[in-house]
Amino acid sequence: MIDRKIGWFIRNYSEVFLYLLLLASLLSRKVFGLPDLSAFVLLSPLIFLDDPFKWKNKWNLSVITFPATLLTSIDLYNLLNMTLSAFAEELFFRGYLMRRYSNIVVSFMFTIPHLLLYQNLQSALTFFPSLIYGVAYQKTQSLIFVSLLHLYSNLIYNYI
Repeated sequence: MIDRKIGWFIRNYSEVFLYLLLLASLLSRKVFGLPDLSAFVLLSPLIFLDDPFKWKNKWNLSVITFPATLLTSIDLYNLLNMTLSAFAEELFFRGYLMRRYSNIVVSFMFTIPHLLLYQNLQSALTFFPSLIYGVAYQKTQSLIFVSLLHLYSNLIYNYI
């Protein structure tokens, strides 16, 4: 009986629960200085998704373009950090939340953690690239493609 209730909860409310856990993690870090658990929350959809990478999707050929990012003037640590962050965000927001919510709702949800962390105009403006990532994901169904798109836009914003 309890197993059925837990399964029902996960099927119906896991997206909302994980999103609230993400916000709680970011707020506890900002307000109380507690360790940041957002990476675990952002990567947790790997547990719930059947084939998050869709390896047979033609858009995943974009992986070939990844070495181009190595030609930039960033150090390897920052590049790896930006790559993992972009993938984790896209996995959570596009691959997981867009299964249940529209692109506009997910884009608002994407903007809120950025506002909590940085509290500036650029954080509010993340809504618009998020819409673009959502449309790209709807068209391609490729987390890898959208993650690389996100990574490239972060590289352009931060280094050009």
